[in-house]
Amino acid sequence: MKKIQYLFVTVVLGLALTSCGDSFLTQYPAGGTLLEEQYEKLPDNLQGSIMGIYSKLYEYGGDHDAFGLRAIDMYGDIQSGDMAMQKSSYGWFETYERGYFYAYARGYIWSFYYDIINLTNLGLMAVEGNTQEIISTMDNGEEPSETILLQGYYYGQLLAIRGWAYSNLLNFYCDPMDALGNDMDDEKAIPVYTVTEVKKGVLGAPLSTVGAVYDLIYEDLFQSVEVLDYYSQFITSNSKLEVNADVARLMLAYAMLNQGDKRGKIYNGDSENAYDVALKYAKSVIDNGHYPLLPEAELYTTGFADVSAKNWMWGQDVTVETTTALASFFGQVDIHTYSYAAAGDTKGIDSKLYNTIDSLGWDARVGWFNAGDVDFPYCPNRKFYSPNYKDITELTKVDGDWLCDNVFMRVELAYLIAAEAAYRNGDEATAKNYLKLLCDERVIPGKEAEYTTWLGSLAGNALKEAIIYNWRVEMWGEGYSLQVLRRIQKQRTLGTNHLDRGGKTLNIEDAEYITYQCEIPTSETRYNPYLATTQLTHDNN
Repeated sequence: MKKIQYLFVTVVLGLALTSCGDSFLTQYPAGGTLLEEQYEKLPDNLQGSIMGIYSKLYEYGGDHDAFGLRAIDMYGDIQSGDMAMQKSSYGWFETYERGYFYAYARGYIWSFYYDIINLTNLGLMAVEGNTQEIISTMDNGEEPSETILLQGYYYGQLLAIRGWAYSNLLNFYCDPMDALGNDMDDEKAIPVYTVTEVKKGVLGAPLSTVGAVYDLIYEDLFQSVEVLDYYSQFITSNSKLEVNADVARLMLAYAMLNQGDKRGKIYNGDSENAYDVALKYAKSVIDNGHYPLLPEAELYTTGFADVSAKNWMWGQDVTVETTTALASFFGQVDIHTYSYAAAGDTKGIDSKLYNTIDSLGWDARVGWFNAGDVDFPYCPNRKFYSPNYKDITELTKVDGDWLCDNVFMRVELAYLIAAEAAYRNGDEATAKNYLKLLCDERVIPGKEAEYTTWLGSLAGNALKEAIIYNWRVEMWGEGYSLQVLRRIQKQRTLGTNHLDRGGKTLNIEDAEYITYQCEIPTSETRYNPYLATTQLTHDNN
């Protein structure tokens, strides 16, 4: 079987990085997305779409709270309270900490995902003439020609990313279930644009239902897993920026977990409910063994800053050409990087959540964060930091290169999905097993007895709370907190280290604090003729 060595090319974002002195917070890195006229001139339009999509994930958007996917991760984690903004001198992200969610965030998140969807549709349109051959080659187990191989590999990635983008839009703008757990399949959700709409040149689309959007998500993601599984065997790729079959599996598993439908349905030829599918696909990633868990011995050494980490499945290798400098996740969060956090706009773990970790006595993840009685309290001193500057917080001496990498997906996600999906289906033994596999690598040496006692207590509601706890702690700062609150926790009381929400209890029925779906952005309702007089609202929010 022949192998093709494939070098993945990404868009280069031009940046001028200079020493900014006292005025460093006024410097604006520049970048951009592939323009339509540039796309049309590319010799390979399919390659152009892929390039544009991946650059979009880390594109600087003009403001210092708009730097792609990691900025959106921060929106959710701050809004749901697990990331506490403790001080604010410059204002970025402050409104979300205070609970005032202006149109900017709604519009930014909306346009971010729909821009990606548009690019995937352009790419799918470019490969449309070869789709039948791509599928038939796969179905017949044939070795593809070089053209079909690369187009098939791109095709699988495009499907995965479009499905992922739509699932994230649903996460932010509508609920799959109401407050009583009833499905909302027939409720109006968001507009859907596929290759069909692109070819017709439509200026807008009506709202599709929640169920119809999920149908498209699953159609895309199921097929992407099959296509990527087949075509990746012929390709050697070294870039974790590309979506592979395992990443697509967890995209599918997470979408299923968020939908949370316990009704038995026919998914990809099998009669299963959403939790069955979530568990199956998360389990397959774990069983494939391509990505080991981050071991306890490395909890404090990586800084979650290196895409080459074995547990990273999907991420960006930040370079001098692609860094967004001050306007970046590490710039906003890391006290060892020359930007906002080091200058005083500190973001830390919610103090109540920190105290919960500390009180267990066995959880080594407590060391990811500063205690509350030191300089830069509750900040992520050993999670998300520049490793070469780990003991430096003096502003003039911290990391001014801004080259820490961006994580989009870690294998730990698979264990959390598997644990929750099994629990939701009433299989506590399986849920506890996956939680144990993760937590076995999170024990402070010498605290095994306390850990064993904690494990022994996990049953019923205690197991549910342990799953919630591990989502919030393990994935802190990675964009999962809001969905945990909405999906399984339902309400959350904050600690005291927030600007003005200290002690507040957030509840999923309070849309002001929990969701963006009170309104579709005015940029959409104004120019989409189908929505000119329509607003998306749900009584349960």
